[in-house]
Amino acid sequence: MPFGNTHNQLKMNYSAEQEFPDLSKHNNHMAKVLTPDMYAGLRDKQTPSGFTLDDVIQTGVDNPGHPFIMTVGCVAGDEETYDVFKDLLDPVIEDRHGGYKPTDKHKTDLNSDNLQVWAETCGRSSPASARALRRCDRVLRLKASGFF
Repeated sequence: MPFGNTHNQLKMNYSAEQEFPDLSKHNNHMAKVLTPDMYAGLRDKQTPSGFTLDDVIQTGVDNPGHPFIMTVGCVAGDEETYDVFKDLLDPVIEDRHGGYKPTDKHKTDLNSDNLQVWAETCGRSSPASARALRRCDRVLRLKASGFF
């Protein structure tokens, strides 16, 4: 297994109430969604590679966030994480992406005629100049926006 999961077995010596992190001062989507009941229901689960709920939420527990910047607060360690921990991740994704539900489909437009090249908005009209995009500095963006 890529992820060592002995910590998941050891924590089962404690109740879910004892293990539930204090998220009262956290500003992230995970802290907003995760409840003690949800934690109790998911804490003994793991993906086939050994990724656990504690692995999912660790970054959000360690980094409480900024009062004015809402962070995600959780990570997926592998593809199966989205299925095993869907009770947590689906609401987090929905909240973070403005109502994007598990049943929604990403809108994709593969028609190359509809591509917009950022370089054009930086005052460059040639598609060949797109490779010079990194040279599009703040002044050029301001000029293109009509600020100057």
